[in-house]
Amino acid sequence: MLRRRTNPARRDAGRDGPPRLVLRFAITTCIGLALAGAAILLVVRHFNTVQAERAATSEARVLASSVLRGSLETSDFERRVGPARRNTLDELFEEHVLGAGVLLATLYADDGTVTYSTDHRLIGTKTSELGHIAEARGGTIRGDVTTAPAADRSDRVKALRVYAPVAVPGGTGVVALFQDYAPIAQAAEAAFLPVAGIFEVVLILLFAVLLPILRRVTKRIQRQMDEIEYRALYDELTALPNRALFRDRAHQAVAIARRERGTASVLLFDVDRFREINDALGHEAGDFLLRELGTRLREVLRESDTLARLGGDEYGVLLPTSSVEEAVLLASRVHEALEAPFTLRGVPLEVATSVGVANYPEHGEDVDELLQHADVAMYVAKDAHLGTAVYDDELDTNDAARLALAGELRRAIEQGELVVHYQPKADLSTGRIVGAEALARWQHPERGLLSSNEFVPIAERTGLIKPLSLYVVRSALEQCRAWSAAGLDLGVAVNLTIPDLLDLELPDRIAELLEETGVAPDRLELEITESTILADPFRVRQVLTQLNEMGLRLAIDDFGTGYSSLAYLKRLPVQTIKIDRSFVTGMCEDPSDATIVRSTIDLGRNLGLAIVAEGVETRETWNALRGLGCSLAQGYLIGRAMPADELALLLAERAEAPARTDGLPAVAGA
Repeated sequence: MLRRRTNPARRDAGRDGPPRLVLRFAITTCIGLALAGAAILLVVRHFNTVQAERAATSEARVLASSVLRGSLETSDFERRVGPARRNTLDELFEEHVLGAGVLLATLYADDGTVTYSTDHRLIGTKTSELGHIAEARGGTIRGDVTTAPAADRSDRVKALRVYAPVAVPGGTGVVALFQDYAPIAQAAEAAFLPVAGIFEVVLILLFAVLLPILRRVTKRIQRQMDEIEYRALYDELTALPNRALFRDRAHQAVAIARRERGTASVLLFDVDRFREINDALGHEAGDFLLRELGTRLREVLRESDTLARLGGDEYGVLLPTSSVEEAVLLASRVHEALEAPFTLRGVPLEVATSVGVANYPEHGEDVDELLQHADVAMYVAKDAHLGTAVYDDELDTNDAARLALAGELRRAIEQGELVVHYQPKADLSTGRIVGAEALARWQHPERGLLSSNEFVPIAERTGLIKPLSLYVVRSALEQCRAWSAAGLDLGVAVNLTIPDLLDLELPDRIAELLEETGVAPDRLELEITESTILADPFRVRQVLTQLNEMGLRLAIDDFGTGYSSLAYLKRLPVQTIKIDRSFVTGMCEDPSDATIVRSTIDLGRNLGLAIVAEGVETRETWNALRGLGCSLAQGYLIGRAMPADELALLLAERAEAPARTDGLPAVAGA
């Protein structure tokens, strides 16, 4: 870490002008000379190449006007030559033309047809260079660079093709001679190399003179600029980015998210009771704590994340392309990283932080707004002792009831105020209820029964979602054991969230619950959404693979609402897909929904997966799904989410009801 320097001579050197001018002059001179030399060399090279090509073209003219003159007939240029004439021409060209640098010779008719060629494969083909043939017939020799078969005809080599006129009785014919370009290039190089060598020596000498100067001046200026930039962008105590660099990177992240319609998250947090630590142990101990805090926090971040000290005991974290759920997960990692005590002057000290989260674009359209809202959330977390809080519009209005609800949730989990209701699933072929989905409810002592929508988002934003999920899994397994003891063969499904599936210890915790309750693993199904998988595909797949190896069933919930569903089915060990209710509810009225449902069912059946249709509310929908071969149905037609004892009564009622031929439940759930 760079420290502030106070050497006056060093500061004066930092304002010294001549080194900058020398550097600019030296670099400009070198670049100018290099460009001028390169331009001259290119001109010389081009001139030498043109001269060599002209010499080769002149040689081709001589061959056409002397060797071939009088040896070719008018008929040779009118139509394809016959076998006898072709043998004669082969001997002529083999003896007098080929071998002297000429690889191939070709005769052309007026329409561009090859009447003869030393490569017999070309006879009868046509060329598109009719303009060159016409010019040659008029006396103008035309040459261009192309390719021709090598001597062994196994490959093609670079060649100079020259169209030359040949005098024949009663007119002029056109012959194309393909000359090996290698001697031409060698002749050009032979004239070019001395000139290039002189220029190279001059430039090397020039650079040898200027290089020591450039090295000294460059190092001097670089040290000065590095120190200036470091002091401007980094915190000197912790070596972390400061507020200015943090804001700059936040602006970039928001700009990228806006352009790509993505997300980005900002976390602000400070150390609880830091002033007391400073007062009790001194500022040196406080500085040590801030440095150690930065070291621990860096260990829980990705390389793409930015950790900055914004001032005092306040830190900021920027998470590019991050959702609210991922930001909350990181906040939980921050809390875990600080659980181990810090040792300050031999005194073990436990440190806690309050974290505020704001996400683009949900909580703000620019960096200033995000920082302001993250700050609001941080102080809400501090006041309510939540540890972590996500910004909400209602936070700015100091909604005491909402804050109180967040503060009471942990106590509710610990004291068992949460209850689990079960929504039944029925087999479409028989109408028999074969399982249920576990849904959490909160029996609040003052507010009454609260649905999951009223407190699960709070749990996700305050780091309580993992204990909440384990609470539901435990309750569901205990109920599954009770059903089994009562002779009911029912499986149970539980929803998992992003923090759950990013927890590598989840399989071990569920294994402990299975052993504790004595429930077979295949009676528990874990449901995940596509957005959950996107949070961290590698870690999610790792956790799901372990769960699958334990014998648990895995299902993708709300299938079809994401954009990578087929990739998930290919890569993840899932056994069930649940068609989102948004498609099922309207499938009998909307042809598009019906097509999506039918395609999903066909896809699942072809892959050997069970298909559950959510949102089944009418007999018409039931019959349509049954006709399409769907496996299971879930919705108000079968039954709403209800306590376990009510589900037992429903099962008893349906067991006593007469069976229907269409498999439809005889008794609809209330």
